[in-house]
Amino acid sequence: MSEEKGKSDKDGSGGWSVIRAKFIAINAASMSCACPRSPEGLSPAAHLADGTTDLILVRKCSRLDFLRHLVRHTNKEDQFDHSFVEVHRVRKFRFQPRYHELDSPEHPIESPKVTGFSPICSAPTTCNYSTCHSSWNCDGEILPGAAIQVR
Repeated sequence: MSEEKGKSDKDGSGGWSVIRAKFIAINAASMSCACPRSPEGLSPAAHLADGTTDLILVRKCSRLDFLRHLVRHTNKEDQFDHSFVEVHRVRKFRFQPRYHELDSPEHPIESPKVTGFSPICSAPTTCNYSTCHSSWNCDGEILPGAAIQVR
């Protein structure tokens, strides 16, 4: 994950920051997205007219913690007040999965080992959590590539 912070300083020293981690969710909001079910919206301070995007990074956490984060969107509590959630105001960002360079025939992907806690699914491609195939949902449109650049 690379991001370019806004260059508000006069010497133009703003540049790319690199964040390497495991994420459950990566959201980009260029407006608050407030609605009756989410009064504060996805990112309360985001605004269309300022040329920035709020990049919301939700690091790997328990399912219960992630659910707590999601539930806070439905009330007036601060949904970013968790140790596993970061918000960055950026002008552009780039996401490249760690495995992106290894996604080739020379480096095959191992199938996951079956344990007593593995998901039960009739379609293994949809339940194989260790595969390197990912997608993005952009305003309801599915973008198949995992590596993206947003400006």
